[in-house]
Amino acid sequence: MRQRAWDGELPLYLVGGPVRDALLGHPVKDLDLVLEGDAVALAQTIAAGTGWGLVVHRRFGTATLSHGKARVDLVTARRESYPQPGSLPNVVPGSISDDLARRDFTINTLALPLAARGRTNGGALDRHGGLEDLRQGLVRTLHAGSFTDDPTRIFRAVRYEQRFGFRLEPGTEAQLRAALAERRVDTVSADRVRHELERILAEERPGPALKRAAELGVLAAIHPALDRASAAALPETAPAPVYWALLVYQLTSGQAGELVRRLNAPARWKRTAQDTIEVRDMESRLADPGLPASQVFDLLAGRDEAALDAVARRCGDPAVSRRMTEYRRELVSVNPVLDGDAVVAMGIPPGPAVGALLHRLRAARLDRVVHSEDDERALVSDFMAGRRRAG
Repeated sequence: MRQRAWDGELPLYLVGGPVRDALLGHPVKDLDLVLEGDAVALAQTIAAGTGWGLVVHRRFGTATLSHGKARVDLVTARRESYPQPGSLPNVVPGSISDDLARRDFTINTLALPLAARGRTNGGALDRHGGLEDLRQGLVRTLHAGSFTDDPTRIFRAVRYEQRFGFRLEPGTEAQLRAALAERRVDTVSADRVRHELERILAEERPGPALKRAAELGVLAAIHPALDRASAAALPETAPAPVYWALLVYQLTSGQAGELVRRLNAPARWKRTAQDTIEVRDMESRLADPGLPASQVFDLLAGRDEAALDAVARRCGDPAVSRRMTEYRRELVSVNPVLDGDAVVAMGIPPGPAVGALLHRLRAARLDRVVHSEDDERALVSDFMAGRRRAG
C-alpha cells in the first residue's frame, strides 16, 4: 500500500488511534490511513491485486480492506461541516491538515507520514498539541463547539478517559456538561446513541466508564431514570448483556420500554430488559424459604441468562441470590428419566397430556417426590388411573 502511494505520489499517513496507542505502549489492532487523494480508488487497486475483502463508503470517501482478522481503514483526507447539531457531516476532499482538524480530541490528531516525499522530515505530525496531552493524560477537544457538532463525542470522551486512565481537560469537561445541559444528545439518532453505548460495553473495563458516564449525567441524557444509582453497583468487568441488565434493573416496566425505544434496541436487548424487571418483581416470592424447587423452576425457566445474573448481583437479599444460583447451577439441568416416547408407550395418547405429564415428572424430580425410573413409572400409572376415573 505504501509503495503504491509512493508510485502515485500520493501523501499517505498513519493517523489517530494507531499512533496514539503505539505511543502509549498499547497494542495496535487496526490501522487507520489517510490519503491526500482518492482513497477508494487506491483501496480498489489493492483489493484487486491482493484478494483482500473491500467495503466502500463513497459518501465519506472511505474504504475498509480486510483479510482474516486484519483490517485497514483507508480514508480520503477531508474537511467536514455539520449542517445541524447531531447530524452526519458534509464532507469534501481536503489536506492532511484539514483531516486532523476535523477530529474529536487532540490525542487522536497525531499522524505519521508513510508516503509524503518532500513534505516532511519523517517525524510525527502534531498540529494540535496531542503529544503534550498524551504526556499529561488529558482528553481535550479541538474547539469549543466540538460536542455540539457531534454529541456522540460525549460518549467517546468518557470512554477514552477511563480506558487510558486520563482525565477530561477542565475546559473540555465544562463544554461536555454544557452540551448535556443543552440536551445535545437528544439530537442524535437512536442507532448512533446505541452504537456508542455498545462501544462502552465492549471496553475491557466497562464498569468505570459507565459509572463516570452516570456521574457526568451522560446516562441520564439517554433516559432520565439512568441516574447515578443505576450505575452505583456496577462491577468493573462483566459480559456486555449483564451490564445492560444491571442498568435497567431499577427501572419500571414503562421506563424500560421508553429506553428500548430511545435506543432502537434489538429484540435481544428488549428481552433482557423485560426479563430483568419481571424477575426483579419476583424477588419476594423467591425469598420465601417454603417455595418448592419446582415453583422456582417455573418462575425462572426460559429467562434470559443475563437477566438472571443481574438480579442475582443486585437484589441485595442473600436468600434470593442463593435461589438464583441454585436454579442456574442445579435446577435447570434436572430432567425426568422418561421422555415423551416413553410415556406414550405406557399408554398416554400423543397431545397436550404428554407435555403436562412431563412437566409433572420434572416437578416431582425437582421436589424429590420421585427418585428413580420406577418411581416415575408409578407416577405415570397413577396419572393414567386418575384419567380413567375422571373419564
